[in-house]
Amino acid sequence: MDMTKEIMDKWYSAMADNKISVQPKASTILGTILTQYKIESKEEERDIWSEFLTITGGQFAEWYESLSKEEIKIFHTQREKAKKSFHSRSSKELLKG
Repeated sequence: MDMTKEIMDKWYSAMADNKISVQPKASTILGTILTQYKIESKEEERDIWSEFLTITGGQFAEWYESLSKEEIKIFHTQREKAKKSFHSRSSKELLKG
């Protein structure tokens, strides 16, 4: 279930239990705010490696500077994994039959 809908349903139930109501416009405003909060939360969980793979060389410096310290650590960890994977493949020679 969508988190915004779940929160709104719980809110409506709590208001019904307490015999209170709000204007429909207030509900719309709350729903809009919750949706924005949900979007901002997803931005925190960004996939740094996927972003890196899609940027061009000219955008790299600006992109890298926009990363937090934690995101930089994640980026370098992923980069090392990729580097090790590439080097292990390139050291293997093609067998001739």
